[in-house]
Amino acid sequence: MTTGLELVNKWIEKNREMGLPDEAMEGTKFVFGDMLYTIRKNGEGRFHVDSSQGKIVIFRDLKQYTDELTCRICGTEYDNKIDTIRCCTNGDE
Repeated sequence: MTTGLELVNKWIEKNREMGLPDEAMEGTKFVFGDMLYTIRKNGEGRFHVDSSQGKIVIFRDLKQYTDELTCRICGTEYDNKIDTIRCCTNGDE
């Protein structure tokens, strides 16, 4: 089973491949179960992921999820629904 930290690292890798600058990723927050993950840059210019556990409440706007061709985990857009579903379902990809 894929962990939250693995999903965050996968998101970082995919977005770097797509050309998103590190400055745009820094400070991004992720929720997985009861864990909150935040991307931070350390003094060496590398990313560190802070994690904290606690009660997390998220209010979502259902309009955000009308696009069935965008991965809800990493935000990558695909040409078909099958590739979208496969995107982040397996941590080994």
